[in-house]
Amino acid sequence: MRWNFFITSLIMHFRMLVRQKIVLLLLLGIPVLFIFIVQLTASKRQIFFEVAIATTKTMIKATEANVSLIFVSMATIGFLSSFVSLSLVQQYKNVNRRLVICGYNPAELMVSALGVIFFIIVLLILGIGFSIQFFFHPVHFWSMLLGMLFNGLVYGGYGMLAGCIINGALEGTLMVILLANIDAGWLQNPLIFSEARNKIIIQLLPAYRPTQLSVGAAFTDVPLQTSIFICFAYMLFFFGSAIIISYYNMRIKRMHKIKK
Repeated sequence: MRWNFFITSLIMHFRMLVRQKIVLLLLLGIPVLFIFIVQLTASKRQIFFEVAIATTKTMIKATEANVSLIFVSMATIGFLSSFVSLSLVQQYKNVNRRLVICGYNPAELMVSALGVIFFIIVLLILGIGFSIQFFFHPVHFWSMLLGMLFNGLVYGGYGMLAGCIINGALEGTLMVILLANIDAGWLQNPLIFSEARNKIIIQLLPAYRPTQLSVGAAFTDVPLQTSIFICFAYMLFFFGSAIIISYYNMRIKRMHKIKK
């Protein structure tokens, strides 16, 4: 990898993202809005819910507002991470192809895009995590942030994969929002999961392990190692698939142009 090409590509991806004012508005406004809505509307009553990643069935008692705060934060991270990744990959496919023809290596472009996605997700996680500290103190704060980071990276990889596969903006947006809404925004709610009948379906969804990791870290001392390993596997699957597809498409286009 040529570092001067990589740094130039990294700067270009940052500039392309910053030019989209709506993306920046979503990243700044939606987490703050959702967190304050939860605090204004959620009940302060004590509730019981199941932490499924524990080795034995474990029921936790916590304030409903605090549980809702973690759940809504995870849903917000899933939405925004997948949307930003989709936007970054999908809208600049043609730009990247032209850069490959001009001499850039596809690996340099893909790694720089991953760097931008990772940077945005980390900023989002830190902002949400430290905002939660104003309302309650999680049992294991940094482990909770780790679960949020995995959630952002898993859905960031999913958005990137969707952007590599789908060319249409509307189709791609629907693809990422529908899964994020059903998975992170609904089924991973600890209260819904505790009463669900076919829990195996929920457990196979991408946001299950990150959500359980954050909830478990925020309210309990349950072991987290298995969940971390599975989160890492989901992340590698989505990012790996996206990188392979993107690399193949850019290389094929370059060879086609050279032959002409």
